[in-house]
Amino acid sequence: MKNKKKKYNKYLQDIQLELDLHGLTREEARSEVLDFLNEAKRSGNSKVRIITGKGLHSENSRGVLKEHIESILEGEGLEFCDAKISEGGSGALNVTIE
Repeated sequence: MKNKKKKYNKYLQDIQLELDLHGLTREEARSEVLDFLNEAKRSGNSKVRIITGKGLHSENSRGVLKEHIESILEGEGLEFCDAKISEGGSGALNVTIE
């Protein structure tokens, strides 16, 4: 499957819904993300943001959710990219639902 993350985000996105995963485990985050994506599709929202955090307060100061969420998005065949710095930067993913 083609990796769709490589799209460069050079403009601010018109985000319609946002999900914040701070404090969740990988398993909890997976469930929340899948429910969130299904709700976004049902509601007709095509631009959403998932906040994974940067891991600044995690052990080893390394985020544990971002790669996990990226693999879920890839599995769903969705296009995504890191948010602009002012939108959360590497701690948030802008997702396009088609």
